[in-house]
Amino acid sequence: MTDEQKQQTRDRIGLRIMCLRKLAGLTQEQLSERAGLQRAHISKIEAGKYAVTFETIQAIAEALGMTVDIVDERLQDLAPLKRLTP
Repeated sequence: MTDEQKQQTRDRIGLRIMCLRKLAGLTQEQLSERAGLQRAHISKIEAGKYAVTFETIQAIAEALGMTVDIVDERLQDLAPLKRLTP
């Protein structure tokens, strides 16, 4: 995987997490508390500036009441996610 592909993956995951957080009506602070992470960590993930581990994705998914499937590319066409994409 090239550096560009890695960045695209980080961007896609970050955007998906941000959209799902907003759909849940949560702030970054609230999500970070639920996931047991620092708010700055959530911010960097959402901005695509951090390579996320599986454990972190799992913690975020659980905090959102979801499974790790939230990062599945096939979910990109979900209407609620399209509505929130900047």
